[in-house]
Amino acid sequence: MKLLGLRLCEHDSNLSFFDGNEVHYIKTERIKNIKHHAYNQLNEEHFSEISSEWESDIKDIWGIKYQDIDQIGIVFDPSLYGFPEEQTSIFPHINYIFPYKNIPVLRIDHHYAHALSDWPIHNKDIDTSIIIDGYGDYNIAWTVFKHNKIIDQGYVLESGSLGIEMGEAGRKLGLRSKHDNDYAGKVMGLQSYGKIDSNLLSILKKYNLNTINKLFNFNLKPKNLSPIDWINTVHYRVGEVLIEFFSKYCSSSEVISYSGGVAQNVVWNKKLKDKFPNLIISPHCGDEGLSLGIIEYLRKINNLPKFKPIGFPYIGHSIYDIYQKKLQLKGYVNV
Repeated sequence: MKLLGLRLCEHDSNLSFFDGNEVHYIKTERIKNIKHHAYNQLNEEHFSEISSEWESDIKDIWGIKYQDIDQIGIVFDPSLYGFPEEQTSIFPHINYIFPYKNIPVLRIDHHYAHALSDWPIHNKDIDTSIIIDGYGDYNIAWTVFKHNKIIDQGYVLESGSLGIEMGEAGRKLGLRSKHDNDYAGKVMGLQSYGKIDSNLLSILKKYNLNTINKLFNFNLKPKNLSPIDWINTVHYRVGEVLIEFFSKYCSSSEVISYSGGVAQNVVWNKKLKDKFPNLIISPHCGDEGLSLGIIEYLRKINNLPKFKPIGFPYIGHSIYDIYQKKLQLKGYVNV
């Protein structure tokens, strides 16, 4: 059985292909030389044009056509591309019909794909999966899974989003970034130059992940406090909030999988790892790992044998070389 996992739109497009024996993976920025590359403008009017790009790419990379695939899984935000947005849960998946295609397509819950994406780096049984990012599917800021069931979720419109608030903090601080997704990382680095303000910290103690938009409220900053000390204090408090949040759902002895864009914050991760020694954070914990989670979901529902850990991210190296050689033969690349 041949399976294809697609993260096509918005940012950080990536593709995973199961050929019946092995899983193959590529993050498209590696072959396009465009940071956060995405196959954009995905809508009915342009679908045939846009789809031809990724179809051409999978043919060049893996020598396959979409007609060769038995089942496709996809994670994307349909409202950005003219499709109706489901405002209720799609967990674990809904069937999705793309124009001009006669192949089963499953739209898989964004956060569930994150939760399933860590299989390439371990073979442990996961007790709890926690996903925190900007947002997943409609209005979802974070999700807690236990044994493949949703235990709790947080909502962007009601409480804000940690990923979004970190990005907005970067803008408030006057940082510059060519891509919105890079603000949070810049804030993580910048905050280390500040100092913790005890008065502000005492004010922030009453806020948690369910009031994250209030915790990042710049109006709470005392007038005499510098912006750099403000973000250092806020960042420190968020580290405490995450410990409190994880402790609500997990014991220190549990095997915990943690993913989503927020899981790239190494400062917070150090605090979490000290408290939860069995914490697993994959190197592809952001959206670049979604197609790997998709391919794992397709494996599960088709009752296929478990994939073996494959040493991500090295999985993509040989494919990259093959793709570059094909481009060279076409005259597109000089090596």
